[in-house]
Amino acid sequence: MNIQAAQHNLIDQSIYNFIKQVIPMTLSNGNTAIDQTNQTNNTMVYAKQILDQYFPLSVGSHQDVCSYVIYYNQLLAFFADGTQSGLEQPKQFVALTGHKCEPTSLVLKNNGFHVEISIDRRGVQGIEDLAGIDDVQVEAALMTIVNSEQAPNKRSWSSLVTGQAGCSGKQFTAKDGSDYQL
Repeated sequence: MNIQAAQHNLIDQSIYNFIKQVIPMTLSNGNTAIDQTNQTNNTMVYAKQILDQYFPLSVGSHQDVCSYVIYYNQLLAFFADGTQSGLEQPKQFVALTGHKCEPTSLVLKNNGFHVEISIDRRGVQGIEDLAGIDDVQVEAALMTIVNSEQAPNKRSWSSLVTGQAGCSGKQFTAKDGSDYQL
């Protein structure tokens, strides 16, 4: 097994273990057994830990970011004290939606594996988050391979915040201005 395959397996295992923990247990009366507010706070912390682990900033943590902007095709993260940092590996930022000064989503890539950070300061989670992050979705690589045989242009995505999974073709703008489709 090469290093890239081993890293994919490690990421997939980490994500799938997390999703199993996040999905609320349904009681016989149909109610969920997990406090949704506490769950969202914990899952957002976990999602940002994943970002710190696989998409680290040169300085600081995604936990402390107040806003993200694109400057000269590079992702910059701004902190409360006015300082900023780029990604430790700038090439990991590959695409966005929205305006470079106020992106609505960011796409990061690590060894062929994509993560989408959705930013919505009015969203359910975004209203509570310092940077306005509403969701962090990861490309479920194993499911993508299975689904691509059935629907070639569809990829599977799983939310690190809500635990929900979905399959969709997504359209973004690459950092060079061209189309970036997943």
